Amino acid sequence: MFTTIEKCRVCSSNDLHNVFSLKSIPLAGDFKIFQNTKDEEFPLDLLFCEKCKVVQIAQTIDLNRLFNTYAFSSSTIPSLVEHFKNYAKWIQSTISPKRVLEVGCNDGILLEPLREMGIETFGVDMSINIGDLARAKGLNVLSIKFGTENLKQLKDWAGQVDLITASNAFPHNDDPNGFLSTALELLNENGAIVLEVMYAGSLQDGIQWDTVYHEHLHIHSLASLIYLLELNGFSVTHSEIVPMHAGSLRVIARKGFHPPEPSTLRILANEEKTNLNTLSAWKIFNKQSLQSIEVVRDKLEELSKNGRVWAYGASGRATMWLNAGEMTYIEGVVDASPLRAGRFMPGVSTPILSPSEFNTSAPEYVFVTAWNYLDKIVAQHPNFTGKWIVPLPEYREL
Repeated sequence: MFTTIEKCRVCSSNDLHNVFSLKSIPLAGDFKIFQNTKDEEFPLDLLFCEKCKVVQIAQTIDLNRLFNTYAFSSSTIPSLVEHFKNYAKWIQSTISPKRVLEVGCNDGILLEPLREMGIETFGVDMSINIGDLARAKGLNVLSIKFGTENLKQLKDWAGQVDLITASNAFPHNDDPNGFLSTALELLNENGAIVLEVMYAGSLQDGIQWDTVYHEHLHIHSLASLIYLLELNGFSVTHSEIVPMHAGSLRVIARKGFHPPEPSTLRILANEEKTNLNTLSAWKIFNKQSLQSIEVVRDKLEELSKNGRVWAYGASGRATMWLNAGEMTYIEGVVDASPLRAGRFMPGVSTPILSPSEFNTSAPEYVFVTAWNYLDKIVAQHPNFTGKWIVPLPEYREL
């Protein structure tokens, strides 16, 4: 079901150091249909490569096990719909492509606004059920892995394109070099690749250990992403930090050599200043993460003695918190997604409830596991009179 790497996925170095571990944890998106079914659990070790500075999960779960059936439909989250509409506008104004291929296109949340702009779109997503949602919208989507093993099929289908983009999907690939060599073949002479990835700097600053799960196989700083892209014939030109997922890194990379823009140099300078790409910084992250789990677990357990505690947001973050903190006292997890409501959380078997159930029977305390959407969640429930609990970057009661 899984393998464990002995060498870095990017540079093949064996100079890897463990910087965070959970002995046994279920898959973050393995929501259960039946409450009492036994969960598969796996070790999770986060490693730092001293050579290329990539942070990566040691365990590689079979990608078909992770993604063939997926319980996350992006278009059910209003803030994501807004993000991808703005992202489409940014793509049009910054790059002006005529043909775009998106990897990890989900239900077509980006492809739709691009198509409305007159851009020819192609989408790739391994999840058959999510691909079906996109195809039902008339979008041109293949349910295959984007990689060298499918290069001929991808070439025959899409030909060459102006832009390849992946938003929070690139780290799902267990062969980042194969992903990029495939992209290089599919892009035309002046083509570009735009990646949005979870940013290592945001991970450290916000102590976001709760996004460290088996789907996210590699986590990048700008320096480590530049190393990887240059290794595969790309140059990073533009770079910026965007708010999505509590701080993501967005880069434009072009085929061949191109000088970096000031935006890229500024972020690199800040990484150097903050020692982001050092083993010592990741050891501090480990210590802070373990302390955070302990503090939140103990405080919520104490609150559960005085009233009901629910969680809000049946995300991967929720799976991590409820299982790492052994939070069996949480009675329900609220989530608006029709792919999740009525199911049960991995590991702890906590029922997933709809927002309407929250409105009719609100608990005394709500642990906001989707804390990166805190403001929007609170705004949706103006009549809630209990306390909102926020875990990161430090424990707060609102």
